[in-house]
Amino acid sequence: MKKAIQFGLLICMAMSFSTCKKAAKNVTNQEFFPSVLVDFYINLDLPLYADLNFPNGYVYERTYGYKSRGVIVYNTGYTGPDQYVAFDRSCPYNVDSSCSVVSVDSSTLFYRCGQYTGVGGRFVPCCNSKFVASNGGQMEGPANRPLRQYYVSILGRQLHITNTLQ
Repeated sequence: MKKAIQFGLLICMAMSFSTCKKAAKNVTNQEFFPSVLVDFYINLDLPLYADLNFPNGYVYERTYGYKSRGVIVYNTGYTGPDQYVAFDRSCPYNVDSSCSVVSVDSSTLFYRCGQYTGVGGRFVPCCNSKFVASNGGQMEGPANRPLRQYYVSILGRQLHITNTLQ
């Protein structure tokens, strides 16, 4: 009887450890990236941001985000509070790699890990993971996390992009 209880306790302990391992794999992208200050405004009436006035339009704000790689601000085409989204340009697969920069694909329907360079816009892949444009979710490639998302508030004709909910 004593051995059966010990065996039962051993099984329970093994199950609790496997549960912990599963929970550790479900780390959110907000915990994965080191915290960086992101707090800026975009005036939609300025010519620099004209593309954001159209569905699938986007801009790169280059001085913000992890390692100052930038932030993608994207018009989803939805109406209401989900019309604009903002994501860090660092790929969650290998965030510290120098090539780990996310770019909007030429179709403007998803993001890719890699950069368009030079004349003619040749794409140079890094890990070549792909992410859904409207929510940053991973759709292909080795990345197993979504892109880090920032909060976007619409204030009249201005967008406020920040990493803190306000």
